[in-house]
Amino acid sequence: MADSIITYKSLTKVYATIFIGTLLFVVLGYFVADLFLPSTTWDWVIVLLFFIGLPVLVASLGFYVGWIGKKSAIEYTDPTWDVEPVQMTIDDAKALVKRNKRQYWRMVSNSSYWTFFIPIVLLLFMAGLPVYIFFESPDLAGFDSLIFSLSLSLAYLISSIGALLATSNAATEDFDIPLVREAIALAKAQEKIAGLSHVRVVFDKGKLDGYNIYESPRVVSRIASIEKDAYIESWAEDLHALTRVLCRLHESDSNPQVVWWWISRDRNFRKFIGTDEKGYYVRLPVHSKMKNPGVKDIAAVFKNAVAIIILEWLQTRGENKDLSGILKELDAFPHEG
Repeated sequence: MADSIITYKSLTKVYATIFIGTLLFVVLGYFVADLFLPSTTWDWVIVLLFFIGLPVLVASLGFYVGWIGKKSAIEYTDPTWDVEPVQMTIDDAKALVKRNKRQYWRMVSNSSYWTFFIPIVLLLFMAGLPVYIFFESPDLAGFDSLIFSLSLSLAYLISSIGALLATSNAATEDFDIPLVREAIALAKAQEKIAGLSHVRVVFDKGKLDGYNIYESPRVVSRIASIEKDAYIESWAEDLHALTRVLCRLHESDSNPQVVWWWISRDRNFRKFIGTDEKGYYVRLPVHSKMKNPGVKDIAAVFKNAVAIIILEWLQTRGENKDLSGILKELDAFPHEG
């Protein structure tokens, strides 16, 4: 039997290091604060060394422990995956993201704001603690050692856990699902567009040795009343920027296939009929002051995409009251050129 594509390595030493370090820095922080916290005279050297330098060192050490732990968590053979498209509802796609992070936490890079910002807040707090107690509230001097020790220990703990979750390793490129949140947001936006139905998030799914990966998230939606005849496929990138839109009206017995591409770099729909490879630009049919919708004008792009397909269908394949009603709702007019 062939070896598994992933071999899990023991993390006992990493967990033990995090646990022992957390306890150790409670004790160390207590004695450091008790010995060096200014009470009668102010000493910048001591403050910089023990209340700024030491916390930064401890947080960095915690990050290193988590980083080395994640890097050594697995061995990965980097196989060749055979993928095929799968469609999911928006809710199923959301559930997939959560399940993927939980099930494959050793392989994916799962960063979050709190694991990065809380240590920074704690470092600033520890740096300001001696200043506040010395100049503003000497009455808190009895609690200073406890407050500092807990803060130091917490900075180490959160930094190590954050690095253990967020660091990438040899399998991360395959098991992460980049741009999935952008695809889900794009699908949500399309659900609000008149004339679009069966909005789905699509992935290229690979399955091997009991593991699943999901790549290239995008959105596919159908045109109401003619779901079997046409669809719209779209892609988004970082910052929820729309990059490509493909509109396809399938061929019929007497009409060739018609395809329109909207590309972010030119912000216009280009039409291709049958085997034509050159195509030509078409005017936007939806009445609007916006001449060339951009990467953030998602509603405008998809309203025009729906209207373009419907107008083509009505012009070449006959009347349809439902489609005409959608055009009216979109405030689109039959003008192309």
